[in-house]
Amino acid sequence: MQARGPLREVHDVVDRDLCALIYSGWPVLRRASMAELWERYRFPVLAALAAPLLVALGYLLGREDRAHPSLALTPSPSEVRVYVIGAVQRPGVYTLQEGDRWIDAVTAAGGPAPDADLSRVNLARRARDEDQVLVPRVGERAAASESDLVDINKASARELETLPGVGPVRAERIVQSRETDGPFASPEELLTRRLVPQSVYEQIKDMVTVGP
Repeated sequence: MQARGPLREVHDVVDRDLCALIYSGWPVLRRASMAELWERYRFPVLAALAAPLLVALGYLLGREDRAHPSLALTPSPSEVRVYVIGAVQRPGVYTLQEGDRWIDAVTAAGGPAPDADLSRVNLARRARDEDQVLVPRVGERAAASESDLVDINKASARELETLPGVGPVRAERIVQSRETDGPFASPEELLTRRLVPQSVYEQIKDMVTVGP
C-alpha cells in the first residue's frame, strides 16, 4: 500500500469539508446567487482551506529544520591593536587579544631595549584598542602616552584636579568655561581664557589634550 503524503491528506480534508458544506446548505444553494453564497459562506470556506494548508506547511518546515539543524558558532576573541614605541626592539603596531596587558605588547615588539626603563611603565595595565605604549629610556623624560593624556574637553572636575597646580577651584573654572564658551580648540586656550597661570601651564601642557 502506497504511503499517503501530507499534500494528499490536505486534498482529502478540503474535499470532505467542502462536500459537507455543500450538502448541509443545498436548499440555500439552489435559491441563492454566487454573490450571496460567497457573502454567507466565505469564512467557513476560507477556514476549511487554510487550516489543512497551515498544518501541511508546519509539517514541511519542521522536516526542513530536522534535515538542516542550525550550527552554533563560537565567536573568536576580540582583537585590539596597539602602537608600541620607544625603547623596544621593533617599534610598530601590533595585534593583541582582548585581556592582554602592556607587557604582552612589549613582548610582541621584540622585548625591551637594553636601555629601557621598565620601572616607569605600568606593564600590568590592560591593553585597549588604539593604545600607545611608550617605553622610555633610562634618563629620558617620559612623555605621557596619548591614552594617558587628560582631555580637557571631556574630563570631569575631579579628573582635572589630578593635574599638578590645578586644584578644585581651577578645575571647576575649566569645566564652566567649556560649557559657556564652547570646547577648547587647543591646550593653549587654558592661557588665553585665563584659566591657569603660565607656571601651571608649563607643568601640564604635555599632560593634556583636546578631543572633539
